[in-house]
Amino acid sequence: MTNPIELVKKAVEFRKPEYLPLELVDVPGLYDAYDTLDRDSVRMIPGAEGFDSLQTTYHWTFREEGRNEQGERLRRDEWGCLQRVPTEMTSAYAVLERPLASPDGIRTYRWPSPAVADPFFYRVKATLDARYRDRFICGYIDPGPFLIAFNLMGYDGLLMRLVDDPEQVVTVIERIMAYQRELVKKWKAVGAHMVCVIDEFAGTGGLMFSPEVFRQRFKPMFRDFLQFIRDQGLYTGLLLDGNIACILDDVLTFPIDLLDIRQPHSVGIDAWAAKCRGRVCLKASVDMMTTLAKGAPEDVRREADELVRKLSTPEGGFMGLVLRWHRPEYPAANVRASVEAFNRHRR
Repeated sequence: MTNPIELVKKAVEFRKPEYLPLELVDVPGLYDAYDTLDRDSVRMIPGAEGFDSLQTTYHWTFREEGRNEQGERLRRDEWGCLQRVPTEMTSAYAVLERPLASPDGIRTYRWPSPAVADPFFYRVKATLDARYRDRFICGYIDPGPFLIAFNLMGYDGLLMRLVDDPEQVVTVIERIMAYQRELVKKWKAVGAHMVCVIDEFAGTGGLMFSPEVFRQRFKPMFRDFLQFIRDQGLYTGLLLDGNIACILDDVLTFPIDLLDIRQPHSVGIDAWAAKCRGRVCLKASVDMMTTLAKGAPEDVRREADELVRKLSTPEGGFMGLVLRWHRPEYPAANVRASVEAFNRHRR
């Protein structure tokens, strides 16, 4: 029987894996949907029992703040942002208070200590040791640097400061990355094989600021951060949501072993293939914003087959990813169709 860990390594390194590796997001005992779901209530997605790689994610460490008049849970993360968990199941959280909403807030802001995350990693290690040491472990950091900065400053606040005081934005991103470097060390300590960073500074229409600002201000910072992950002896992964087509060539210069794609339509499957196939390992799900959420099962199967056909190579370089999600949960028939479609390429 093929060792799942070695199978994933072969795919990432283009060393002809015996079959298509599969990664699972909704892992029993680990997945908590941004701390809105009891991880022990998570059940295996039917058909995905033989998954090779697992996702386990550090989001935040919270202090509970009671409930509002609508009965919604209030919680404050280590960055000082107050969040509410909506009663409706269409989203995981909304930010109510942003410590750096005012440009003057940085003068008195107290940066968090990475030690607050230790209980999370103790718990994850215990679960991994007990249940999943035979699987490839991908430790995720989500939210990434920009997502945290947007929470701290607000979207308008950050984008306006990129014009009025870009050095403050750079400082905030640098401090967040310094914190997350310590998270990388913690992921290594619990036995992760890869660390993948999830971030977002693009929408469906492109970047939220000019590509030149990214190249001048932030590209070197991301390169150094990802190199730090690699320097720990870990594989490096990156997921950038939205349409990043205008900087995809820049991203491909980063020291990355894998690009994670959850919204393949944002750039386009053909564009991903033209730029990335054979250059870097790609891990992709059926588009979670369109096909998986709104399509029919036959659409899901068709897209999964297209992803395998267009993004994989005879040497490897592709992994399938399946997810059920929570808040909102995807249609069960579509989730099942994605598993069945990827499994056809695993025989």
